[in-house]
Amino acid sequence: MKLMAERFGPFRRLLAAGAAGLVFLLGLAAASPDLHARVHGNVVDHDDAGCVIALFGHGVSLAAGTADLVVVPIEWQAPPAPAVAELLLTAPRYLRQPERGPPGA
Repeated sequence: MKLMAERFGPFRRLLAAGAAGLVFLLGLAAASPDLHARVHGNVVDHDDAGCVIALFGHGVSLAAGTADLVVVPIEWQAPPAPAVAELLLTAPRYLRQPERGPPGA
């Protein structure tokens, strides 16, 4: 059974290439007034209010308001002291851990 990434791989690559090409074309048309005029054709009185190229060039801002960051002051508390002053490490009683013994035949 093929994985989802293998099944949709070529489609995803084509979609990504198309999206990258669209961003490149919009950026190029936003930077070049002549290319922007060519995209619209022979329109004499063009309004940029709903133009995708103008929106891309100016940056699209959503109508949603900004989120305010609420900072709540808290008192600083020192970290608790360790339970043991020094670690007492001992050597294990066995060479290998029990679950890692020699392989069974």
